[in-house]
Amino acid sequence: MARSRRRGGTAVAPPVEEEEVEGTARKGGGLRRSAGRSYGSHREWLLAHHGSVCAYCGTRVPAETITLDHVRPRRGQSAYDRADNLVLACRPCNAAKADTPLMAFLMARRARGVFLLHYGEHLSEPLKQLARQASERPLLPPS
Repeated sequence: MARSRRRGGTAVAPPVEEEEVEGTARKGGGLRRSAGRSYGSHREWLLAHHGSVCAYCGTRVPAETITLDHVRPRRGQSAYDRADNLVLACRPCNAAKADTPLMAFLMARRARGVFLLHYGEHLSEPLKQLARQASERPLLPPS
């Protein structure tokens, strides 16, 4: 299976919309990992899906300044470059999070879990579960 490579040789596999096949669609938003996609295409998908909004604080920022962040810090491991581990983040949140473990980052400001669940519905189930555990209030209503 061919994969796009980015600087450093890390394979990237962002989500793409999955079409219905013989009457069955994927559960959980219709996303799947697809080989051959780049960081840029995942970033563009998130921008089109949510707009230029930080998944940690809900702040709208200019699209040219928003960053793509690894929810679970990668620390040199390519497995964390998967689409279900990437979200858009403003520069202050991305810098504050750095390599902090997800639960510690969310617990420092519990509202982050609410935003992450709202803007990260494509994330893996274990990451969403951590965000649910850290949330201090109910989820945001659908936009």
